Amino acid sequence: MESSPSMPPVRRLTRVQQLTLNTWRWAALKLDRVLPRPAVLEETALCAVLATLRDVGEPLDLFVRHAQAHPEFALVTCLVPSNDSGGLAHEVLDTAFLLRWNELVAHGGAPEELPHRPIHWIADGEDRSPSSS
Repeated sequence: MESSPSMPPVRRLTRVQQLTLNTWRWAALKLDRVLPRPAVLEETALCAVLATLRDVGEPLDLFVRHAQAHPEFALVTCLVPSNDSGGLAHEVLDTAFLLRWNELVAHGGAPEELPHRPIHWIADGEDRSPSSS
């Protein structure tokens, strides 16, 4: 009997990692929508943070780095005008993480993302306990 080669375990994102990745995606969309062109300082900050993230070689390591991204955020805030209470700086930072993520997963090897789950809205006053019928 032939033995089948063992398959490497499937790497999956945790819920927190999936939420973080989705946040990065929303940040990139928002930045593209609200950033006036030309946005030299914001784009410079984005490129600078992306360059600092190039020392991360595994996609999942980006989540650890993002949780400790104080130096990268400081870099962004040095370049991006602070007239919006830091919102735009966060979008620049998260977009840089998304760009690095895309670079790392471009040739395969991306962790499996969680499936989309339908949202069930519960109206005020609605019974939230499982039905006993």
